[in-house]
Amino acid sequence: MILIIGKLRDKNEGFTLIELLIVLSIICAVLGISIFYIDNFLFRNRLETSAQDIAVTLRLARRLSITKRREYKVAFNQKERKYWIENKEGEVVEEKHQLEKNVLFANPHLDKYGEDNGIVEFDEPDDNSFSFYPQGTAEAGSIYLENRDSKKWYTITISPTTGCIRVYSQKH
Repeated sequence: MILIIGKLRDKNEGFTLIELLIVLSIICAVLGISIFYIDNFLFRNRLETSAQDIAVTLRLARRLSITKRREYKVAFNQKERKYWIENKEGEVVEEKHQLEKNVLFANPHLDKYGEDNGIVEFDEPDDNSFSFYPQGTAEAGSIYLENRDSKKWYTITISPTTGCIRVYSQKH
């Protein structure tokens, strides 16, 4: 009996090269698919994080304006991909923030005047900033963000009468 078990064990002790190649190809396929989904998630997450950070900064400027009874604005530098809060005199009140990696202010090509830099202001002058006033109103407009790699978009809009900030996960 022991001799029979020993002979069976010798026969089943290893894997053939074909079996190893099949298992390795299945593992590679699963890893390839999961890496694709992880990359997609990271691209979307960076874009969403940037859009939410800008919305938080805009809301903070509105709150400062109402509570301190002064005009504040959020200024944008498209080339450096930065934004910050400053008072009417141009002094920086809130530190400068930068967009996430591969996220930029971009032209949405919606045939709106002044949209070529990603900052669309509906009031004059076009100074690449949005002002918030003590009564809670704001300068109207939109901010367009694009992830350079995934070509996904986010739009942030500012309502003039209420100063309400909305974030949309597409061109709006």
